[in-house]
Amino acid sequence: MTDHDPGEAANLRRHLDALLAITRRLASEPRLDPLLESIAEETCNLLDAERATLFLYDPATNELYSRIATKSEIEVIRMPADRGIAGSVARTQACLLIPDAYADPRFNRDVDTRTGWRTRNILAVPMTNLNGRLVGVVEALNKRSGPFTEDDTALMQALADQAGVALERARLLEEFLAKRRLEDEMELAQQIQADLLPEQPPPTDGFDLGGWNRPSEYAGGDFYDLFPWGDGRVGMMLGDAVGHGVGPALLAATTRALIRALALHDTCPASVLAGANRLLAADVEAGRFVTLALVVLDDVEGTATFASAGHGPLLLARADGTAERFNATGLPLGILPDAEFEASDPLPLGPGDAFFLISDGIFECETGDGSELGFDAVVKTVHEHLADSTGAVIGALEGLTDSVSPGGHFRDDRTVVAAKRL
Repeated sequence: MTDHDPGEAANLRRHLDALLAITRRLASEPRLDPLLESIAEETCNLLDAERATLFLYDPATNELYSRIATKSEIEVIRMPADRGIAGSVARTQACLLIPDAYADPRFNRDVDTRTGWRTRNILAVPMTNLNGRLVGVVEALNKRSGPFTEDDTALMQALADQAGVALERARLLEEFLAKRRLEDEMELAQQIQADLLPEQPPPTDGFDLGGWNRPSEYAGGDFYDLFPWGDGRVGMMLGDAVGHGVGPALLAATTRALIRALALHDTCPASVLAGANRLLAADVEAGRFVTLALVVLDDVEGTATFASAGHGPLLLARADGTAERFNATGLPLGILPDAEFEASDPLPLGPGDAFFLISDGIFECETGDGSELGFDAVVKTVHEHLADSTGAVIGALEGLTDSVSPGGHFRDDRTVVAAKRL
């Protein structure tokens, strides 16, 4: 029976206890960045190294990148996966024990040159997942008590095996949580956008009212509204908050609320837009703005008066087959606080005449040959169905865009709101 060195046995037990403690620590940390810090710290402690660097492998670009370098001024290092000592380990998935870094031609001296620190010796080990696929490379630098040994290599490989599995788990968890956050944002944006749309038009004897919206993505910036605007009047608006997602949806909700609140005390669409613009310009960040067309319909007089903040063209389709096109009367909301807006004269609407607010996702709908649908095609479709209800006209416009768009893909939101004189 061979006698064992008590010192070696005690040393082995310490290493095993340390690895067990490290394994428990790595298993308890689900976040990627703190996990990287833990691996680097434990590598230094276990091998009595001055520093440790972790390189993660990016299979999409075939690069190695470092998100943590302990005690180093450099926070991120990115390089091709076949370059340097780490690249050699990544390519061969074999450990490298380098007693003199400057004597190895693969060693990159740039980091030392920039930081003023000198690398003496290196132990580099691959990290893999449970399927043996490369996760990254861990390097221990400058063992304090001398050069790294073969025992250090075995010890570090055991640590790297645990670290590779922990990193893979953390990365998958990050991807899962990112997906959940995106799904939650999508759901929130969709809910906000749905809340902006009226459940039904306000009651009116003089107009047939209707509206429709279809975002190009999970939630767009388009919104519309139909609301009572004092005695015998109805308000109609169509807006577009620049962008997609929760941010534009919140901006759209804020704008709609401002318009409604200001309309309680003012019947002029131009002054309502001016008031909303002053408030938005004081709050929204640069690059955020809203285009919005606002119309007041007079049920008794049978007229429509509009003002437009950067939104157009607006369409007045006459029952006799003619059409009038109107452009914006001011800048989009939220750009200049002192911007001025003009209101149109009251436009008389005869029986069968209809006023339309249509988003650019309709006019600029891309067709199969790469061109845009255009204003004339929209007017033609409107007149073909003008004798029917506004719902029928809106449905025809939806069908028109569906029929010309290649593969049913739309690059912008589609929105229509209409008022037809009865």
